[in-house]
Amino acid sequence: MVVFTCNHCGDSLQKPKVEKHYNFVCKTQKSLTCVDCLKDFIGEDYNAHTKCLTEDERYAAKGTYQNGIVKKGELKQELWSDTIRSILNEKSNLKPNCRNLLNHIVNFSNVPRKKQKFLNFMKSTMGGRTDYKTIEEIWDILEEYKSRVVKTPAVVENKTNGDNQQPSVKRKNENSETPIKTKKNKIESEEIENLIEEPTLEDVSTKFEIKEEILKILNKKESISLVKLEKKICKIYSSHNEDADMEKFKKKF
Repeated sequence: MVVFTCNHCGDSLQKPKVEKHYNFVCKTQKSLTCVDCLKDFIGEDYNAHTKCLTEDERYAAKGTYQNGIVKKGELKQELWSDTIRSILNEKSNLKPNCRNLLNHIVNFSNVPRKKQKFLNFMKSTMGGRTDYKTIEEIWDILEEYKSRVVKTPAVVENKTNGDNQQPSVKRKNENSETPIKTKKNKIESEEIENLIEEPTLEDVSTKFEIKEEILKILNKKESISLVKLEKKICKIYSSHNEDADMEKFKKKF
């Protein structure tokens, strides 16, 4: 919260209490100095001074706080202040007493966001110059506007997510239909014809077809390493031809 020093009497004044101080204590032109940044403000200029350095930032070692840092609490408070400004700009049918009160608090940096604290804050800053019913009405306006602003992006976001969901599901289904295979030493069924030679007459005479046996194996397993495939084929071939030259047969791979 911004705190000022009255240049007439030296009192320390929190921003919400400045108006009351000059109405009842120092009944003269406002002359204030910010206790944190030491800037001087004359008249209503202090209203634009919504935030300043904290003690931690003022006395911390150089470079501890970087420019552009936004604290979570400050961001929420700024959004709350933007809500008040938006209502003043957009709602042309506001009652005069409601508009006057909103104009009074729009430049405050510490307007509470909770109902009970807001009601107490309004009674304190206005010094009993407004009725409780009007303050309640202003709170209802703020709540109604806030809920409307929050719901609108949510609907758009849900619609966007819905539009994007179908391609995502489709891709997922496509991926689930395709088995994952390791690249190393794996052989696809359509590549078999390029990896082996056509069976020779000798193979046919012994009634052994290499392609046929390979396809039988691949029908049982979608992928298999070339080494394992070779061993299986050699084993089957040797069972058909006990006297076969296995070294010669292996050269077919």
